[in-house]
Amino acid sequence: MSYSFFGTCFNDQYYFFDCLKSILNQTILPKEIILVNSGDVNIEQEIINLINPERVKLIYIKSNLSRVKALNVALDKSTADYSFRFDTRSRFARDYAENALKILGDKNLKTTVVGGVPLAICNSNKFESNICAEIINSNYLFFFPKHRNSNYSGYASSIYLGCFVTNTLKNIRFNEKESLLSEDSLIINDFLENGFKAYISSSIKLEYLCRESFLNILKLFNTYGFCRINTILVSKKLFISKRHFFVFLVLMTLLIILAKLSISLTLFFPVILLIFNFYNEFTFYRKRSNLFVPIYGTLCQFSWILGFLWGLISSFKDEQNKSNFIS
Repeated sequence: MSYSFFGTCFNDQYYFFDCLKSILNQTILPKEIILVNSGDVNIEQEIINLINPERVKLIYIKSNLSRVKALNVALDKSTADYSFRFDTRSRFARDYAENALKILGDKNLKTTVVGGVPLAICNSNKFESNICAEIINSNYLFFFPKHRNSNYSGYASSIYLGCFVTNTLKNIRFNEKESLLSEDSLIINDFLENGFKAYISSSIKLEYLCRESFLNILKLFNTYGFCRINTILVSKKLFISKRHFFVFLVLMTLLIILAKLSISLTLFFPVILLIFNFYNEFTFYRKRSNLFVPIYGTLCQFSWILGFLWGLISSFKDEQNKSNFIS
């Protein structure tokens, strides 16, 4: 069974080389590495210097494209049985590909896409950097999705990056109707809509190099919210999973109850969210129990809400920025 690694970069090429090293360190090497570089700096020669062309083929494309279009361009170049997506900030365990191939080849699971739950890491021991990584690793801030539970193994409605059967992915493709969307969730939703299964395994290990500025984490959550509404509009599905429906139901019920008692009580909604976050921090993360995570995390949640609302407003505009690269 052969496989390719494919992905994109956009003026974040300095992160890519550590990702590349983890790819070249796999117990089973890929047939090819496919990169679409939409940034300003050409890094082809630097990559060539690191790759042994007799063992791994490099397919390098320099073209200014949105991320979704760039992913499809890269995908079209894949000639392997399986195609594994990478991100410049992703770092793969040595047996990442080996374990993914085992699961994809398991006839009992009958899955065409698999993945793992990334552990957010930071490059420094600065307070802000550590807080940022802990926020991303706190699945309660995302209301406990399966694809953010590192101990979970089973079927899921979203997978980070993903390891795909190439022909199936080429038939379904990443959706280009809108460039600013949650492509991880939407591509898995499209797989499920076509009758395929998506599987997460705790044995598929990888890391994600987290942004080290809290301002950038706020921007990231804001973009998540913006992408979520675009994903809803493109897929025409308000709830991609039962979890989305349950979270929406609980939050709307809470807001309605507060509004019924008094409109002014809706101002306590952030306080209720903060209490919820504190409870989960001290219940599920006792070893670290960092007071700052639920506080900063609550701000991130409201940044997500603002992004969602802004995305809804922007959907009525004629022109939108067609980029899915986050600085």
